[in-house]
Amino acid sequence: MAELSAAQRAASVATPRPRARLRENQVAWLLITPTIIILVALSVYPLIWSGAMAFRVENLFNPKIGKWVGFRNFDFLLFNDDTFWKTIWLTFVWCAVVVSVQLVLGFLLALLMDTTMRAVGVLRTLLVIPVFISPVAMGLTWRFMFEPVSGVINYLITSVGFDRGAWHTATDTALVAVMIAEIWQWTPFVTLIMLAGMQGISPEVIEAARLDRVRGWTYLQRIVIPLIWPVITVVILLRVVDSMRIFDLIYVITRGGPGTATLLASVNTYSIFQSGRLGVMAAYGFLIVILINIVVFAFLRVLYRQEKASRRRAPARA
Repeated sequence: MAELSAAQRAASVATPRPRARLRENQVAWLLITPTIIILVALSVYPLIWSGAMAFRVENLFNPKIGKWVGFRNFDFLLFNDDTFWKTIWLTFVWCAVVVSVQLVLGFLLALLMDTTMRAVGVLRTLLVIPVFISPVAMGLTWRFMFEPVSGVINYLITSVGFDRGAWHTATDTALVAVMIAEIWQWTPFVTLIMLAGMQGISPEVIEAARLDRVRGWTYLQRIVIPLIWPVITVVILLRVVDSMRIFDLIYVITRGGPGTATLLASVNTYSIFQSGRLGVMAAYGFLIVILINIVVFAFLRVLYRQEKASRRRAPARA
């Protein structure tokens, strides 16, 4: 009986009472409530408000003319506004070129830094500096460097015998100029993530490849790339989404010009806001959000299939 009563007392002590559970839940809700309020105030409410505005005619300079118009704003953008489709295509080209170059350069730099040399630590520290630079400050710096008359880039080009370039002031080269600035800033980010994936490869796998004399492109194709492919997929997802919504760098360097040479979707949205057409701006933003969600969903499906396939291969290897 003494042993039974001791066991009961131990069980009663180990099992929290209903009042204790209630107090824990109250404390948990008390701690999480400010976060929920901030999230609703800064994210959910603006999303609902802009969603309602997308179905209205709203003018920033004359609020009295606001009225419900249904899908008229979406119909105008999709079927009557040529600029919309041009900016969508330009955004697609921007993402494809920028992300592709960043992946290739980031992969090559990660291969160079995947070593145990002492100077690699200092090189990694220096490499990550562009990521922490403010996009506005970086945009102003690159804008001064691209200046056709007094820019340092034209000075370097002419010093080796080439002609000056107009860079961000010409319709043919403006997009390329902004791409160079974007690639310069975010390639180190891709490099560091790729390097982390490479250093996560098991040393036994690397040693087995050396014993089998698997080297060069065969080593990269059959061992490195398959093992870090989930990391590569995540990097592509992050960079594509971030590239689709870029605004500050392009606005500081070219403001969407000259003409519409660098008028990406995000910059065009701001241009619509400046014209006062808030309803069209909200509809434009929702279409971009839908496009981004489609891209994210596609990449998540790819990640899910990769994880599912790796789980199937794991028992077979075992």
